[in-house]
This record gives sequence, structure tokens and C-alpha cells, in this order.
Amino acid sequence: MENKTILNQLKLAYCPICNYDFAVLKKDPIIQSIIESSSLYIIAQRPEIRFDNINFNYDKLEMEFEIRQFDNPISLQCKLPLFQNNIATNKNKEVLIYLGSNSEITDSKTLPKSNIHCIKLYEDKYIDDNFLIWFSPDKFLYNFWTRQINAVIEGDINKFTEYRVHYVGQSTKQSVWKRLTGHEKLQDILSLEYPFTFGSLPTHEVIILLFTFEDNIQIKSFGEDSSGQEMMDFFMGKTMPHKETIYLDAEKALINAMNPKYNDKLFQNYPKSSDGLYNYNYKSILYTFVDPITLVYKEGCVKGSRLFPGGDTIVITDNENIELVKQNQ
Repeated sequence: MENKTILNQLKLAYCPICNYDFAVLKKDPIIQSIIESSSLYIIAQRPEIRFDNINFNYDKLEMEFEIRQFDNPISLQCKLPLFQNNIATNKNKEVLIYLGSNSEITDSKTLPKSNIHCIKLYEDKYIDDNFLIWFSPDKFLYNFWTRQINAVIEGDINKFTEYRVHYVGQSTKQSVWKRLTGHEKLQDILSLEYPFTFGSLPTHEVIILLFTFEDNIQIKSFGEDSSGQEMMDFFMGKTMPHKETIYLDAEKALINAMNPKYNDKLFQNYPKSSDGLYNYNYKSILYTFVDPITLVYKEGCVKGSRLFPGGDTIVITDNENIELVKQNQ
């Protein structure tokens, strides 16, 4: 076996999306192009989260609100300046705020407002051509930690990014949004899983996590008998496995590690496989997550981190040993 290692850093291709939002967003060509890079997904569940006490500070031209979650004693205190890159840039034009809720709103214009699940911003008029940006609580947090927006958040966002894993899948042969349309296991989860919170609908609690690779890093030791061509091929990436192969291996590694309830095939012989990384003879294969999310399963959890190289790491050594190495160890 060669003395070489591959580190695979998984990141979210888009914000965590509840099933209800996905049913709408999957038809948007812009969203389709954004998630096109994703070929690995997790179907999970978490208690519904919401915006509460939404207000507007006219002096600072910023929205102020809390993010809360059922059965979670912690809240996040948030401030969002409306005039910034990626939102609104022309202060001569009015920014209009639309608030949407999973419950009926009798008055959407009077502030403060609570139990809100969607915020849409428009410029001057509530028409599609003037649409600026939208936020669910999940998307607001995602846009914040990926630095796509400037905002102030007081509180621990990790308390709002915990997801109970139900299913892990891959979509290397077709677009992930097509794969998830009419997905049999997704329908089973929506039909059979009880909501975490009384009164919530599963479609608002079931979350789709779409993953792509932040990076795939190969490390190899060369000896005195290594040729210059061998070294050059390695550094030019010619020996790197195809992305599809790494996705197929990643699916097996995650399923083997977490044993999701709705996966029929648990790949108990992993890392042995005909279409994964087994035949590449790596000394070590590592999988880690670079977003601040926690994937909860029956026997434990896998935590991600924005710190390099990532969070908890699934480590496969010598093509036979598998362990979860916690970040703080």
C-alpha cells in the first residue's frame, strides 16, 4: 500500500432547505445552477425555527430580529443592515419587506412581528423584477457564516444547526434536484416521521442538506526510487480520482458511519467497493465537514467546523479500519 492520503472536505452547496421550500425552489433555474455541483445529499430533521420580534431601525436602516426554535431555550439576537453588497446598494430607492409565515398572518405590515419563516426584500415595488434577496432562518445563518452578507448575531448559532440524519444518498448520474423530485425515501420520511414539535408539519421540519467538495487534497511521500514523471503526475493532479468516484465513496463512508434509518443498504463491508476509493490503495482516507453543522445519529454525532481542515473526521486507514476522530481530541 502506498504512503498516500486523501483529505475530502465536504461543504454545503446551498443553505439547509426544508422540504416545503425545496418544492418551490427546485423549479428556479438560478437555484438549479447553484446546486448543480452537488452530488451528495442528506435528508434530516430538526425542530422548526423562526424569526421573532422583527422590527426595523430607521436610524441605522437595518432589520432587528430574533431567531428561535421550538424546545430550544436559546435565542439569537440579530441585526441585518439592508444596504450592503448582495442586498440593496441604492439608498435612493426604498427597500420593501415581505414577511411570510407557515401560519396565517392577519397583518403583515405592522411591526414588530413574530412567528415568521420567510423574509423577502424588494426594491421600490413588490414585483419579481425588483426582487433583491430572501431569507429563511436557515438561509440567513448560512449566508452569515459563509460571509455572503454582513450581519450581527449574538448567541451560539451551533445550537440551531443540529440535524437528525434519516437518509444519505448520492446523485452522480443526474442533477440532485431531479433525483430528489418524487424521491421514495423522502416521501417515506414525510409520511412516517412524527414532527418534533406538536403542531408542526413534517414538510417544515424535514431538511435537505446538499453537499459538494470544498477541496480534495492528496498527500504523498516520495522515496529515492520515485521518478520525476511520477512526482510531476502527482503534483499536476493526474493521479487524483474522478469526483464521481469520491462522491460514491463518501456516500458509503457516511452511511457506514451513521447507519441512517431509511438507508436499506448500509455498506457493512466498506471500505471495500468496486466503484469507490478502495482500489486506489490510500494509506488514509479522510472525510470532514467545513460548515458549522452537527449531524446527529443514533450512536453519536458528527460536528463540522469552519476552522481548517474541518470538524470531526471520518478516518479510514489501511483500507480496513474506520473511526470517527473528534475535533477536540
